[in-house]
Amino acid sequence: MKKVFSLLMCLWFCASSAAFAAPPTGTVTGSTHTKGTERAMRIRSDDVLGSGTVSWDVSAPKNSRPKVTAENWLISTAVDFQKIPDAAISAWYREGKIPPGAAIYFAPSDPKGAYRFADVPVGTYYLVNLDPFGKPFDEGRAEREARLELEGRLPHPDEYMLFLVGVKSCVVQKVTVEAGRETHVKLSAVKF
Repeated sequence: MKKVFSLLMCLWFCASSAAFAAPPTGTVTGSTHTKGTERAMRIRSDDVLGSGTVSWDVSAPKNSRPKVTAENWLISTAVDFQKIPDAAISAWYREGKIPPGAAIYFAPSDPKGAYRFADVPVGTYYLVNLDPFGKPFDEGRAEREARLELEGRLPHPDEYMLFLVGVKSCVVQKVTVEAGRETHVKLSAVKF
């Protein structure tokens, strides 16, 4: 009887600990294209005279990296945006505040353009790369379909485009996160 009781207790403990275990996770990595230097065209204006000039900033150190890096968002395809209040959606678009409880993740790129999402629950996601200095992406069929699918699911897509995307280069790709694996995403080609 004690053996049966011990066996039942062992089975119950194993089952309950599995139920309380964290969901399986994976990692997503990749890189964005970065601007190679801070040297760039500057537009200056004189408010009093109503005139302006265009010049190149050659005083910036050669081959210095930009201070602003690309933004990368991972948005679960399972997010039910209808359950998220409009105020939370607006705060996400305007201020980058992720709505509480939403499977949305943010990772900035480092100065060389690399990014990493760690401990992401298993599932399918939209990967949105927003590069403030990048050239426009050569969006293929898969990227276009992913972008249109995401925009069709998002509440207030005009606000999303205006505040979150803005003037940045944007590409959307679908990625699958698998348990214990690293998914490296190759960025789509850039138009020249």
